[in-house]
Amino acid sequence: MLPIKELTPVEKEIDVLLGKSAFYLQTYRAIDALNMLQQAREMAETNEVNSQIRAVIYRNMGQAQFQSGKFDDAMSNFILSYETFEDENDKAAAAGLIADYYLQAGKCEEAHGYANKALGLAKAPELMAHPYQIMGGIAIEEGDYPKALELMNKAAEKAEEAHCITDLAMIIMDISVIFVKMGKLETALSEMFRAERYVKECRNWDLYLRCAIRRAKVLYKMGRDEEAKKLVCALEEHKR
Repeated sequence: MLPIKELTPVEKEIDVLLGKSAFYLQTYRAIDALNMLQQAREMAETNEVNSQIRAVIYRNMGQAQFQSGKFDDAMSNFILSYETFEDENDKAAAAGLIADYYLQAGKCEEAHGYANKALGLAKAPELMAHPYQIMGGIAIEEGDYPKALELMNKAAEKAEEAHCITDLAMIIMDISVIFVKMGKLETALSEMFRAERYVKECRNWDLYLRCAIRRAKVLYKMGRDEEAKKLVCALEEHKR
């Protein structure tokens, strides 16, 4: 949601709709989110509305469409959002989001292009970490593991500089994946323990669960089945 005191009456109405859409997106109720966003978009198209609000409408519509499996429609709105934002940091964040979704879709060339745009625009270190992480992900897809490590370490450096602990943990988890692919399982396990330290610091149970499951997988690959089983059982017990 945007600062209410800076909004016109129409923009305030749109902001309420955006807040509702954000809640629906968090709970994966994409159809409900789209209903709110369509109303917001219609109001924005028939009234004088600032560019930031328009950009947020397009971005949220893209997220709702992505949740609904409408990839092409989602990307069109994400790109429209990127083009509508005027602030360079906002544009950098939007470009990073586009790059991330393209990477998830296996479209590495498009992902690399928008990751480069994000890096060119970003002024704050927290906005630089994500593009470097995406570029590292592209290098993983291409099988260039030394390059992937270089880029992921750069991402980790930027995340640590910005004190983005959750981002740092996820980047280190990606670094562990690279070492697994390189067959360096001891190093991969060490990286998972390092990631867990940061996960515990940010107290994110969902991320801790993902981290622990990945550690169990590394242990299985190392032939340490009993340790892996104990870890999985401990997780199951904790969930109860």
